[in-house]
Amino acid sequence: MSLGLAFKAMFKVLGNAAFAQQVQELMKKESEPAVEVLPEKEPVHRSDALTVLSAMQREGRFIDFMMESLDEYNDAQIGAAVRDVHRGCAATLKRFFDFQPQSDKAEGASIEVPAGFDPAAYHLTGNVTGEPPYKGKVCHHGWKAARCELPQWTGREDSIFVAAPVEVEV
Repeated sequence: MSLGLAFKAMFKVLGNAAFAQQVQELMKKESEPAVEVLPEKEPVHRSDALTVLSAMQREGRFIDFMMESLDEYNDAQIGAAVRDVHRGCAATLKRFFDFQPQSDKAEGASIEVPAGFDPAAYHLTGNVTGEPPYKGKVCHHGWKAARCELPQWTGREDSIFVAAPVEVEV
């Protein structure tokens, strides 16, 4: 069947210029390499938590401090080390979040927790019975972020979990 078709096509190509052009275009397409369409690569997203920890490490050596055993140091040495960690980490938190007290009441001051309160805004302890509103004393004013502005991570996919790079003095 192929041989018969080939002869038919050959004679038609010889006698019909339009058909010859179609065959030529078809043969040209077959000789071109197929273009492989690769799926679009998903953008790499780094955890915001790791971004914050990385910044706290860079600015205040936070991870170094937390990963260090304190058993061999006296309280004065620890206190001296904490000052630098605190200064750097506090500046980072201020820059990213600008934390403000959740309540303007001082510790020990009376406070009323309204009916329908948001459990994310109040943490009740002690003898909690009945229905709100509740009356109590402020044990901690709480914190809320005035903003949340994290830097955009621009690293490579293979460094997505790196919190602090290896530091090398050359």
